[in-house]
Amino acid sequence: MTKRFREAIESHVHGVFRCHAVIPDTALEFAVQHDLAVIPIRLAATRDKKGFLNAVAQALQFPDYFGHNWDAFYDCLVELKLGREGTLLLLHDASNFARAEPEEFAAAAAALQDATDYWKEKGQLLTVIVELKTPALAPELQEIIPPGA
Repeated sequence: MTKRFREAIESHVHGVFRCHAVIPDTALEFAVQHDLAVIPIRLAATRDKKGFLNAVAQALQFPDYFGHNWDAFYDCLVELKLGREGTLLLLHDASNFARAEPEEFAAAAAALQDATDYWKEKGQLLTVIVELKTPALAPELQEIIPPGA
């Protein structure tokens, strides 16, 4: 099952989604207009767990004591200060990481999903979109279709 980007934003859908196209700036502006904090995380050069955790920690301003493991990653995700209506994390070009370390990529996706579930239980919205070049890199993630696709 796929979801359209605008419908997902308007209906405050939480979860982790894959997208096989670049989400255009106009779509991100649409999310901001719906009072979501949009945090892009550039992953094109990331090929391993360390690089992924460093990129996310920097973008989300994790505390200095962040332990660079999946448990600490989850702990920091559930301590985030979310936007007024929620937060959209956009993981740009995660394909290299997903290809190079599929088990670690799956662990990252699982931690992100657990965090979106946590925030849903708290009545808050955390949505994550992972840009991937092919569905084979994360077939377990629901697909989201950007505007114009």
